[in-house]
Parts: sequence; structure tokens; C-alpha cells
Amino acid sequence: MKITTATPQMQGNGAELMYSAGPELYDFIYKTAKHRAQDFIQFEFESGQGFCGYRNVTVALVDNKIVATGCFFDGKVYSRLTLGTLKNMIRFYGPLNIWPILLRLRHIESVMQQPKKSELYLSNFGVEPDLQGKGIGKAMLEYKIAGARQQHYQIFSLDVAHTNPRAQALYERMGLRAGQPKKFSGKRSGIEVPNAIKMELVL
Repeated sequence: MKITTATPQMQGNGAELMYSAGPELYDFIYKTAKHRAQDFIQFEFESGQGFCGYRNVTVALVDNKIVATGCFFDGKVYSRLTLGTLKNMIRFYGPLNIWPILLRLRHIESVMQQPKKSELYLSNFGVEPDLQGKGIGKAMLEYKIAGARQQHYQIFSLDVAHTNPRAQALYERMGLRAGQPKKFSGKRSGIEVPNAIKMELVL
């Protein structure tokens, strides 16, 4: 297994893996009558810009195929990534169709906040279903936590859905501590976004 930064030519289902980290939240924001949320994630991945742009995606490769994804960022690059995603939304959906998406996007702050400059935050953490439980996700986390310490970050953090106790248990075994659940503020017919639990590791 190799852990590295993604490139647009890599084989595998990177967009699907990122989507799997929070399908309800992604559908709430990005799903439209014409597009799946995964379609936008793939578009953003290939652009290289924004939170899901390949430059911001760390992947685990097995036989040169993406089997796990994670997007790692801090407060210093948050504004740049936000702007990149906004530009991708305009390009993908069109300037006239973006407004409902922007209105839904504002609810994300109820479950995910901007990290501090000294905090390395993980989002879009997904592992191929057939390979879950085989240590791939743990290896990626250990690799990035070690790098965060070398780069003198003070905190490593992530948000986990309260409906995913298996993932929360893994993070707790790795030393992350859970905070209080955060209630998602948005409502959309047919989509129920789970509440989130912020987990932190002091480095």
C-alpha cells in the first residue's frame, strides 16, 4: 500500500469514496434534478481546486488503484479552498442555478466549522467497502498524524456522524476525544443528515 497525494489520472473511485464519508450531507447540498452529488465531487476532483480537488486529496493506493481517500486542511488554506469550491460550483451548475445550492451550503457550519491555523482537519475519509477493517484507514490516519506532528500542528481533528459508532470507536482507539454532538440545522425533503461529533487529538 502507498499513501500519497492524488493525481487526476489515478484509477479508482475517488469521488465515490469521498461521497461515502457523508452521503446524506453531500446529497443535501449538491444533489439536483439533473446531477448526483458524486458528479460534482468528480468534477471538483479533476479540477484540482477546492476541498475535493485532487491537490487536496490524500489517497491510499493498492495495485496503483485508489482504495481510500481523505482531505486534510487547516485554517490557513480554508479560505482558498472555499473559493475554489465556489468557482467549481458556478462552473458545474451555472450562475443561475447555484443559488439554491448556496442556501443549502450555509447549513454545513452547523456540523463542520473552520479549523484553526494550528489544526489539521480531516474530511471526506472513505475506504473501499471490501477493504474496510483491514487497517488501511488506520494506516492513513497514523501517517497523517505523524506528519502533523512534524509540521508542528497542535490539534488533529475530524467530525464523525453520530450514526457511525464503528468509526468513532476507531478514532477513540487512536487517542481522539469526542465532544458533544452537533445538530444539523438544515431540512430537505427525503434527506436526513445525521448529527456530527467533533473529535480531536492534541498533538
